[in-house]
This record gives sequence, C-alpha cells and structure tokens, in this order.
Amino acid sequence: GGDAIESETLAVLDIVRKLPDAYRETLLMRLVEGMTGDEIAARTGLTPGSVRVNLHRGMKMLREQLGVEPAQP
Repeated sequence: GGDAIESETLAVLDIVRKLPDAYRETLLMRLVEGMTGDEIAARTGLTPGSVRVNLHRGMKMLREQLGVEPAQP
C-alpha cells in the first residue's frame, strides 16, 4: 500500500519542518527538489562546505527523531 509510504513521508516532512532553519532549508532543497550540494550553495549563498555540514547534521537530527539512530548524549 502507498498509504504507509505516504504517512511516513508526511512524518519525515513534519520533523524536517521542526529542524533549525539552516538544516531545514538545505534538507528540503536536497530531498524534495533533488538539488546538488553546489546548487544549494549557489541558491543559499553558503559555501559548499557549509551545505555539506548542514545536510550531515540535519540528516543526523532527522534520523534521531525517526528513531533510526540513537541520540548522542
């Protein structure tokens, strides 16, 4: 069923919306719009390095919220 996938997607988007702005913006561009790190950097004015850090930290927070990865103390 597509319903389970749809509700999971909505749960992910709900968590993403609650992330700090910098992480939310870069994650949405990456996951929803499918942009590359360089494209995100060009749009946001961040350096590609900052984009990578934001994506990494944002994904980590997302996985922790989803219970996929244990939260670090």
